[in-house]
Amino acid sequence: SLQNSIHHSPAINANAVLNRLQDQSIRDRSYLDVEYGSNDEVLDEVNLEEVAANPIMERFTTDLGTDGIRALTNFTVSEFESLWSFVDDAMNNARMEGRGHRCATSPKEALFMALTVLKHYCTWEKHAVDFGFKAPTFQKLIMCVLAVIEPVLSGRRFDNFPYALYAVDVKCQPSLWPTGRFSEQKHYYSGKHNLYGYKIEAAVSPDGRCVAMSASHPGSVHDLTIMHSRVKDHEANLAKSPSDAALPDHGELSNQFRGSWACLVDMGYIGIQHSLRGIHPKRRPVNGSLGAEDLFLSHTK
Repeated sequence: SLQNSIHHSPAINANAVLNRLQDQSIRDRSYLDVEYGSNDEVLDEVNLEEVAANPIMERFTTDLGTDGIRALTNFTVSEFESLWSFVDDAMNNARMEGRGHRCATSPKEALFMALTVLKHYCTWEKHAVDFGFKAPTFQKLIMCVLAVIEPVLSGRRFDNFPYALYAVDVKCQPSLWPTGRFSEQKHYYSGKHNLYGYKIEAAVSPDGRCVAMSASHPGSVHDLTIMHSRVKDHEANLAKSPSDAALPDHGELSNQFRGSWACLVDMGYIGIQHSLRGIHPKRRPVNGSLGAEDLFLSHTK
């Protein structure tokens, strides 16, 4: 019986079990330290090969640090590595296609430069000088990169936000340094992008298509201000048809905006929910923390 099994269970020496496990842990740690010490030259060689394979990125990382990579590409180093993991195979396969001389630029660095071009969008000549290329060669390289990654990254639906019709953000188009007084110049300066230029708001659908675009605004105009100036346009675009309104919708702000689809925005649009069904990442409360679900959804927006 269960009672007999309890009375006749073997004696357990808890202290002996703990001591054995601790001793085993110490032996395992010592073994790992020895193995690491015997292979550290190999690991160093691997790291040196990585540096040698990506000298352009290494130069920017060394001179500017990880914040410099984010300023150039709009991606942190970890986000860039995550993005690279999606396109790694496609980029390397494209490099090996065909015959003849292989491109001296590594696929990873080509992606890094392409992201820099997409964010800052200067002339081909300017970007080519920045990275040490001739303009025609640089243009061909970047266009090849975009042709390779476009089928891999585009056409992705908002898996966690089926109730979102599109995502909205602002693109700052750089311009020449304005002339005139400083009070006139600063009207075109975007502190967010650290550039003089014009801002254009764009709405992008889940399949990667630009479905709406604003007129240009001076760089100092806040993203939220631009969106507020187009509230009527967004209301019309996000309005559900009668058949869509009949479908179940339990997403964020569904009760407040029953006849509207949602749009995804970043933290620069906090407060837009007073006018539109705008979904943005959650802000950590003061002296608190976000829950697991909020953290996951914030990282996928």
